[in-house]
Amino acid sequence: MRALAPLGVKGVKMSWRTVRIKEEAYNHLKELAKKQKKSLSSVASEVITERAEGELSNKALLSILIAELDEILRNPSLSAEAKVEKIEALLYTWIVANKLPVWEARRE
Repeated sequence: MRALAPLGVKGVKMSWRTVRIKEEAYNHLKELAKKQKKSLSSVASEVITERAEGELSNKALLSILIAELDEILRNPSLSAEAKVEKIEALLYTWIVANKLPVWEARRE
């Protein structure tokens, strides 16, 4: 088994994680990276992200968003203004990450 990193979403600060994969998958990713003239880690991140996006249902994605909103709202150390700012940033990140038209999610 091999270890790869990083995993991330475009437009979001990337964090590094170790992932164990089978040798065969590693070799496939290595060849793909060579063909695309990209780093192995960036190709691995793209493949994993595409797979995850394809498998997660809208309900699962919505559950994740609700959990993140709940965490912000229940944080007693944040002021109301800070909560609004964090929620706006979170929603904007989701809009961009899910390629939603920003003009349809305008603030009134």
